[in-house]
Amino acid sequence: MSATIDNPVIVKIYRRIGLLTCSSVFLLFLLGSLVRATGSGMGCPDWPMCFGQLAPPFSASELPVDYEQIFLKKRIKKLNRFTSTLEKIGLKEKAKQIRNEKSLYEPEAFHPVKAWIEYINRLFGALSGLFAVAFFGMAIWWFKIFGRARIWMLLGFVFLILNAWLGSLVVATNLLPGMVSLHFVLAFLCLFAFIKALHVIQPVIPTFNTRKAGTLKWVWIILFVEVILGTWSREQVDALKAFGGLVSKDMGIPIGGMSVYPEVLNVMAMDGLFAIHRYLPVLILLYTGYQYIQSRRFDNNHKPWQWLSLLAFAQIGFGVLHIWLVVPASVQVGHVLLGSAILTYSFLLMLSVSKTNEKYV
Repeated sequence: MSATIDNPVIVKIYRRIGLLTCSSVFLLFLLGSLVRATGSGMGCPDWPMCFGQLAPPFSASELPVDYEQIFLKKRIKKLNRFTSTLEKIGLKEKAKQIRNEKSLYEPEAFHPVKAWIEYINRLFGALSGLFAVAFFGMAIWWFKIFGRARIWMLLGFVFLILNAWLGSLVVATNLLPGMVSLHFVLAFLCLFAFIKALHVIQPVIPTFNTRKAGTLKWVWIILFVEVILGTWSREQVDALKAFGGLVSKDMGIPIGGMSVYPEVLNVMAMDGLFAIHRYLPVLILLYTGYQYIQSRRFDNNHKPWQWLSLLAFAQIGFGVLHIWLVVPASVQVGHVLLGSAILTYSFLLMLSVSKTNEKYV
C-alpha cells in the first residue's frame, strides 16, 4: 500500500525528483547501448577522467606523443589492484584469468567520436548521481515522512554507487566478459529500487485490475532473465567478432533460387543460453497475447497485456534483424532500448496491479 503524506508540496517535489532520477537512469540504457554498438566502451581509457582531462580532446595532437603507453600503465596498475583484491577474497582463479587476458595489455588508440560518445555516457551517469543524491536527501531531511520509501531510496543509491565503481572496473578490465553484463544488470536494479521508492509514496502509473494479477510478477521475472541472457549473448557476439567467426554463409534463404546464401550471424557457434534467449520471447508473446484475449473477455482491462504483446512482438523483430543483418549498430540500440522498455513497463504493472481480483487467479 502507498503511504499517505499530508503535505502535497513535498509529495510533488519528491515525485518530480524521483521521476528525473528514474528517467536519467533509463536514459543510460540508451546511451550505454550506443556505446556498446559503436564500440566506444574504451573510448576513454581512464576513469573518471577521459585521457586525463575533464573533457576529451578533439584530436590526438592534443595528447602526449606516448599517450597510449601512459594510459596503458595506469590501467595495468588499477588492474593489479583489482586482481589483488580478488585473490584476497579467495577468487584466485578469476584473478589469474583476468591477468592472463592478452587484450588487457593492448594500448587504446584515440578516436574522437568514440571518446565523446563514452564521455557523454559518463556525463549522464554523473547527472543520474546528482538526481539520486537529491532524491535520497529528501528522505534524510524528511526522515519521518517517507517511511518505507527510505529503504528503497537507499538501496537505489547504493546500487548507483556500486555501478559507478563497476564502470571504472569495466574500463580497467578492457570490457572483460561478465563485467559488462553485471554493469547492465546493476543499472536495472538501481532503476527498480528508485521506481519502488516512488511507488511506495504514490503509484507511478494508475492502478488497474486484471484477472491474472499474480502472473505479472512471473512475467517480470522471466523478462528479467531474458534481458540477462541478452547481455551475455551480446558478449558472445563480441567474442565471435574477435576470433573472426561472426558470420556464417551456411544458413539463411538461397538468393534467387540459387545456392548462394547471404551472410548471417553465426548462431550455431553460440551456446545454449543464446538459444534460450532466442526462443523465450516467442513464449512471452504467446502468453501475453493469450492474457490479452482473456482480459478482453472477462474484465476489459486488456491494455497492459496488449502493450506487453506489442513490445514482445517488436522485440522479436529486432532479434531477427540482428541475425539477418549481423548485429548492426542501429538495431543494437533499438533492441536494448525496447528490451529495457518492456522490462521496466512490466515492473510498473507488477507494482500497480490491484489485488482485488486475485479470486480470479
